[in-house]
Amino acid sequence: MRILVLGGTGFIGSWVVRALSGHDVWVFHRGHTGVELPGVRHVRGDRAELARHRAALREFRPDVVLDMVPRDAVDARTVVDCVAGVAARLVVISSASVYRSFGVMVGSEDGVVDNSPSEEDAPLRRQLFPYRGAAPRAPDDPRRWLDDYDKIPIEREYQQAHGLSCNVVRLPMVYGPGDPDRRFGSYVKRMLDGRQAIVLHEAALSWRNSRAFVSNVADAIACVVERGTPGRVYNVAEPPDLEEGELVRSIGRMLGWQGILRSVAADWGWQARPAIEELPAHTRFTQHLRLDSTRIRRELGFAERVPFAEGLEKTLSELLRAPGEFDCEYEDRLLAVLDGRAPVPTNAS
Repeated sequence: MRILVLGGTGFIGSWVVRALSGHDVWVFHRGHTGVELPGVRHVRGDRAELARHRAALREFRPDVVLDMVPRDAVDARTVVDCVAGVAARLVVISSASVYRSFGVMVGSEDGVVDNSPSEEDAPLRRQLFPYRGAAPRAPDDPRRWLDDYDKIPIEREYQQAHGLSCNVVRLPMVYGPGDPDRRFGSYVKRMLDGRQAIVLHEAALSWRNSRAFVSNVADAIACVVERGTPGRVYNVAEPPDLEEGELVRSIGRMLGWQGILRSVAADWGWQARPAIEELPAHTRFTQHLRLDSTRIRRELGFAERVPFAEGLEKTLSELLRAPGEFDCEYEDRLLAVLDGRAPVPTNAS
């Protein structure tokens, strides 16, 4: 199979290229790094100028175009215009953020909390661009692109493309070696520092967020590229669906941490107190972000090769060397309240 990968050198993309080993793979990217494997050719360029490479793409005649890094609908439209008549099928990488549950979780969507896992036909968000603030980011802000970032318009652009069959792969939180966000780093750093307690808002103890180890995600994407049913959407998520509190305990057991979890009561008026406001946002969510991945397993026979415990151990091995820097001052102030060394916050301003 001839496969064109748009962006295959990042955290997830490099694993996907490995998972596609054995196929004739072209990787289109801006950088000078990439997975060097037999059958993999690197084409360097900016995706905004993809049309300049159309002649080469026509010569390659990819069976499938896999877009790993679309940022907005303009990105998607550029790809569609370039590969129409060149390839017959597209696979686009999306995320759990398209679902209504994500909007409810971050407060951009009204509605009743529903913590059942989202299947592929679950309601999507009605409010677009969830990362936009009340005012646009400054032009020189490195995160300016987030103002226009939304996977829903991207999915629509691809799914409505004339003459192209599209598969959408919606990912959960992806963890593993090489994760630029060091998603478990704050917990690891606290444990390495020998802290006797980690503080979570009480909602976090039972909060569930679907996750998947990076090489398992790559295998799932490769599975869809190779044999996805035309037009189908596929969720990716792995068991177990741990509560955040149990995730922290699992990390602690692997690291031999002897501390405990402490929770902040919801009725302490934490909104009015700076120390409690500094708790990571996800630790205050009551809406879970869960994906049902039955379809990809039932229809395509997908199964993880790396079990959760092994994936977590590999992730922690890297984080032990470089967990990152995290401010614990707010946690110290909360512990002082919990231990009776400071007054309990009230709803008073």
